[in-house]
Order: sequence, then structure tokens, then C-alpha cells
Amino acid sequence: LLLTNKLSIMAFFHKRRQAALFSAVTALRSSSGAGREMGSAVGALGMMSSSMSHHAGDSASFISAPMTSLSHFSQNHPHPRQPAARMRAASHYLTTTRRHLSSSSNDGENDETTITLPNKTGDRNGLIRHELIADDGHPLRVYSRTPRHTSKNTDDTTTNMDLITTGNVNKEHQQRSILLLHGRTWSSQPVFDLRTSDDDAKQQSTLQSLADLGFNVYALDFRGFGETVRDYDGETGNGGYTTPRRCVADVKCAIDWITKRHPQADDGEDNLDNTYPGFEDPTVLNTKPALFGWSQGALVAQMYAQQYGPSTLSDLILFGSIFDPKVIYPRKPLYDPSGRLVSGLGSDAFKPPAPEVANTDISSLEDFTLPGTICDEAALTFSSLALAVDTIKAEWDELHEFNSCNPALVHIPTMVMVGAQDPYVSWEAQRELFDRLGTEDKAFNILPGCDHAAHILKARKMFVRGVAGFLLRKDGF
Repeated sequence: LLLTNKLSIMAFFHKRRQAALFSAVTALRSSSGAGREMGSAVGALGMMSSSMSHHAGDSASFISAPMTSLSHFSQNHPHPRQPAARMRAASHYLTTTRRHLSSSSNDGENDETTITLPNKTGDRNGLIRHELIADDGHPLRVYSRTPRHTSKNTDDTTTNMDLITTGNVNKEHQQRSILLLHGRTWSSQPVFDLRTSDDDAKQQSTLQSLADLGFNVYALDFRGFGETVRDYDGETGNGGYTTPRRCVADVKCAIDWITKRHPQADDGEDNLDNTYPGFEDPTVLNTKPALFGWSQGALVAQMYAQQYGPSTLSDLILFGSIFDPKVIYPRKPLYDPSGRLVSGLGSDAFKPPAPEVANTDISSLEDFTLPGTICDEAALTFSSLALAVDTIKAEWDELHEFNSCNPALVHIPTMVMVGAQDPYVSWEAQRELFDRLGTEDKAFNILPGCDHAAHILKARKMFVRGVAGFLLRKDGF
């Protein structure tokens, strides 16, 4: 079924995307009966109806709005494929942007009237875009959403745990903030804000779901991902790579900005007690921001927690972490064959322009490995959105910096979260990650029937409740 779906998606995208999609949607709307609906759509796309009929019920409600919007994205925000042209444009963009930022007041976020980062996907039904300025002047994209339910509970005894079941936001308890970090290949919009309808009726957006539960939730695009442009040198056009330590520094910028944006997160009582040095009262709710990392983003989150954890964070969630102490990332040679310094720290190292390789339709679906865990509508929408915002692969470099990941150096409350059938993690490594954490306030959450992308599968509500439950476990003491 997976192979059939992937081959079908390839055919779909390479044979006049919009014409095929229009035919499919027309067939779905004009047909009657679940089996005939799916069969007609499959026929219009040139797919095998037998491979898709299982999801007929979910796909019968397929609507054209999300895909039509994505077509609008690509028409209005073309992505030039010529590497030289892209590098010149990026170099000019960063030079202009950094010149502007250096001459303006830097309060962590640009003036609302100043547009410096691209908007690749339009409004997307109220997606809020923030532009932060990193310590080196590079602009960073952060996303958020506002809660849809704002009714206030009248019972004074109600706590944030009730939000998990009632869906009502109690503004008096909106103290918890969380920053989400995406993985190796795809940026925050497809990963954390997937939606197959304008109102997100199926609660597929992690951003929206957590916001509805009362959290101040944000998602960061690393450099080279989504709407945060590559890190080119503004004068030479060289570079353009994404590195772990640079990501950690950018996360620090985002966490500082969130703390400043929500001052109640830093004015509470210190949860240290005089019982003995370093004792943390387990009944006191820490309202500093929490940090969530998925896949390779979990390694970045862990590195950040090791360096800045207790002073800036309340909690850490490592979801689908690819941590493995047996994997040692090799260092690159310092010099190229000509004797020129091309690696290492410092401005003296010359880094040639990062290669520009297009992401593919197949790669946009590789995280979905279990038949029946995601409907075809959601998979297609994820693929289209991912390719709209991440047309060119981000190029990671200096991966040996991940070798510094050491669970024993994490001293804040941590939850290790993983799909029970995640093919990209080592279970031995997951157990070692949990066992070696340098905190006794920790949890291990296994999501049954899920693979690497549990947060956007049919079991996503179980994922959201797991995150919310861990962050609110101390609420109500």
C-alpha cells in the first residue's frame, strides 16, 4: 500500500498537478457512495483504486481549498531553480536586510510594517508570522496561532488539566509557553501546522491544538528552512549551510524573545528549596518556556538544554529523537586539496556555496510508513505544503557538533516521546537516552500504533494530550 501510494503521488505531481487535482476533486464531488467516490478520484489521478479504498470515508470530504491555495502559493512565489541566480538573490537579500537591521533599533522583533522575510504561503487562515533578529543580525521566522476557544471557566477550582477535555481556554492559566523545533528536512509549516480545511476541523495542526489548550505556542524555522532564508555571506555569496551550533544560538534568541513576550513566565517564585542545594520542589509549577524537538530537532533541543536548560527552560520534550551514542559524526577535513581552510570555527574558513538540490514528491512522504495511520487527503496536503515552502533542501553541515549530546548533562524535567513503530530510532538508544538523563523528573511516553510522524497521524490527539499532560502535570498543587 505504501509503495502504491508513493508511486501514485509521483504520477500525480509529475502529470500536470493542478489539472489532475481538479479532476479528482470534481470526481469526488460528483460521485455517490464511498467506494465509487474513491474509485472515481483514483481513476482521475491514474491511481489504483484498490490501494486507496480503505480511506474512502476520510477522503470523501476532500475539498479543493487547501490545494487550490497551494497552487496560488507556487504561482505567486516562484522558486528559481538556477543556483547562481538564487545565490545572488540571497546574498543581496541578506546584505540589504542586515544593513537595515543594523541601522534600526533591535528589540528582538521587527516593526510590524517592516517586511524582510518571504511569505511563501499567504495568510493560511490566520497563521501569525513573527520576525526575530538573531545575534548575528540574521532574520528568523517564528509562527504562532491564537486559540479558537476563548470561553472562560466559571468554576474557580478548574485547572489547566481541564483544558485537555473541555477545550476551553482559561486565560488566568495562560502562563505556559512552548517552542517547537522541526526536523532535518521539512520546516515548521508542514510539520506543525498541517490542515486540510480552513478551520482545521480535524485538529491536524499541532500549533492550533496546543493554542486551543491554552498554551502560548511558537514554531521556529531553522536557517535554510521554510521562510528563514539560508545563511549566505552577504558579500561573497558563500556558505548557506545549517549547522547544529548555529541552530542552538537561534533557539536561544527565540526563547529569550518568548520570555520577554510573556513576562509572567519569569516573575514566579523560584522553585528551589533550602532542603538541600539544588533541590527542586516537585509541586511548584515552573512557568518558564518549554522546548520541544522532533527528530533531528530533538538533538538541537537537547544541545540547547545542556547549555542553557535550568536558567531558561521549564521542561524539555524529545520526540522521535535520533539520538544514538553509537553514532559518531565524523569531522570534515579542515583543508581542501588546494590547502584552503574550508572547515572549523572562525571567519577565516572559506565555505563554498551550499549545493541546491530540489526536494521531491517521494521525499515529502517518506515519514509515513504505516498503512492506515494517515488518510490520503492529509498526506497529499502535507506533500504539497512541504514542497511549497521547502522547494530546495536545506544543507546541513558540521554534524559532528551533535557528538556533544550527552543526556547526563540535561538537568531539567524531560519527557522522551516516541512512536512504538518508529523506523528511524534505535530502541536501545531511546532507553539509554531516558536512563542517562540528569534529572529524576522524567517520563517515557510510547505512542502505540504510531511511526515517526505521530503528531500528524490519526492518533495525533493522543500525542497532543501526552504533551499537554506532561507540561501541566504540576498544575493544581
